Amino acid sequence: MRQESTRGGADVVSLSAVSKVYGGRAGVTALDGVTIGFRRGTFTAVMGPSGSGKSTFLHCAAGLDRPTAGSVVLDGEELTGLTERQLTELRRDRIGFVFQSFNLLPALTVLENVALPLRLAGRAPEPRRVREAVEQVGLADRADHRPAQLSGGQQQRVAIARALITRPAVIFGDEPTGALDTHTARDVLELLGRAVRGAGQTAVVVTHDPVVAAHADRVVFLADGQVISEVHQPTPIAVAERMTRLGAWGEPVSAGRFTGRVL
Repeated sequence: MRQESTRGGADVVSLSAVSKVYGGRAGVTALDGVTIGFRRGTFTAVMGPSGSGKSTFLHCAAGLDRPTAGSVVLDGEELTGLTERQLTELRRDRIGFVFQSFNLLPALTVLENVALPLRLAGRAPEPRRVREAVEQVGLADRADHRPAQLSGGQQQRVAIARALITRPAVIFGDEPTGALDTHTARDVLELLGRAVRGAGQTAVVVTHDPVVAAHADRVVFLADGQVISEVHQPTPIAVAERMTRLGAWGEPVSAGRFTGRVL
């Protein structure tokens, strides 16, 4: 069911009491009653120990997986009642994805890879708009190159331009700098942050790296499938300290769950 548009300042993505259980009632609980919202023009990192539910969280929020219970609303659209075809169309039109593996087509040039989402949506790409997207990520002089002719950082820049070309409501990233060196990762994250904030879009990035998370406006922490806490205007040290308390490098947390509404 279509709900109130997010363009007036409400959450672009919101999860309400979302749970995900794999294997039936006696199975594994990956998410346990998660309630959280992400506003337009914000950049959020999601962190947590291994097995905390980060990937499941991203998949449910992006409509890649259906929650067992609860509600997911993206850009005013309730996802849990949509058909698979409707979900596919929503992901194509309103969501951008950036993954650790760049997922570029090797036979296509930079320009062609960036234009691909528009072509898949049956929309004729405007050459000027595609070139502007490539220029925005600093690859104007590589526009006619193919992925094999680019460095890893340059390929991830192409992936970001491709994610932005449809002007999606939200960009989801799954360890988008995991295959990059520290210096290149910093440049890519700064680029993503500028692109998102400059266009008033929203980014939600799952990462295990405190340095990467520190480029976000806000870091949300998961443990045992629940939202535990968050840090605003994070620094690498503050993020690392919070991860330590969550058991990332020590004993798993068994108490002190974060129960407030995350805004």
